[in-house]
Amino acid sequence: MRRRTVIAGLPWMLAGLPAAARAQARTVVAALWPFQDDDAEGRALSAAFDTALRARAQGEIAIDHRWGGADGERMRAIAADLVRAAPQVIFTYLNAQLRAVSALTRGIPIVFVGASDPVGAGLVASLKRPGGNITGFTLYETSLGGKWLAALREAVPTIGRVTLLLNPSTEIRGGHLYANAFKTAAAALAIEPAIVVAGTAADIDRVMADLARQGNAGLIVAPGTFSEAYGDRLVALAASGRIPAVFAIRRFAYRGALMSYGPDPAEAVRRAAVYVDRILRGDDPAALPIQAPKKFDLVVNLRTARSQGFDIPSALLAQADEVVE
Repeated sequence: MRRRTVIAGLPWMLAGLPAAARAQARTVVAALWPFQDDDAEGRALSAAFDTALRARAQGEIAIDHRWGGADGERMRAIAADLVRAAPQVIFTYLNAQLRAVSALTRGIPIVFVGASDPVGAGLVASLKRPGGNITGFTLYETSLGGKWLAALREAVPTIGRVTLLLNPSTEIRGGHLYANAFKTAAAALAIEPAIVVAGTAADIDRVMADLARQGNAGLIVAPGTFSEAYGDRLVALAASGRIPAVFAIRRFAYRGALMSYGPDPAEAVRRAAVYVDRILRGDDPAALPIQAPKKFDLVVNLRTARSQGFDIPSALLAQADEVVE
């Protein structure tokens, strides 16, 4: 490839308390992730969060990482448990996790990464001044629906039909994020669009079998909890069906998808840790503006392109931030 849970005492709070009282002290920061507890990506992101927060903290703090996976019921139960524990700040990753926690508390500050269109979802008053107990960092914007499609067409000019695979958590105001931009770009590029909301592994199998039968069809996998959980399955089915696939989540391009286009989530997590630290020091989340990614990266897996019989144009390779060879 070429490319350019710490738990400790709280001295400032607990000085003078006996050991038994310190052992029962509440957690200061809690984090809710859409991964299984043994997921390498989740562990890497949580480590980035810990490192960034510890680097700014005045003293040692307690961080409680919880792993909800793709099971919505389990995730909501964990969210309820976190709120009952009353940490000083809760960190959430992606839409479903933020919605689960925010539905249960308006008092505990929440810092999120990855919730798209929080204003449209009614979670905050505005991006500049959220106005409540929620602030954080978006990862994706609605216009990406068209940009993913344009990148796929440039990589595979013969493609005739593309399916946009959405997560159930991307529904906003009766519609779905990315869908309008995707359909607009499809019309301009004379590509037949299809939009599917997948919530189960069986949904994935049906979509991928249909794309494989068509022969000149491609796939865009929108980000979300479901995509995080089932991305490897999608990559494997795309490989066996010779389906060119674009992901928003970059690690799946490293694992065998044709391409990805999106931000670096580790950078967003590190920025979120700064907000958590500011809130712990007394800043009001209502006045901390919600921030967007600073950069979107294009990752092209040239090895996958060759194995699937696609000749990636040199102009697209020149635009790539990373090329997997």
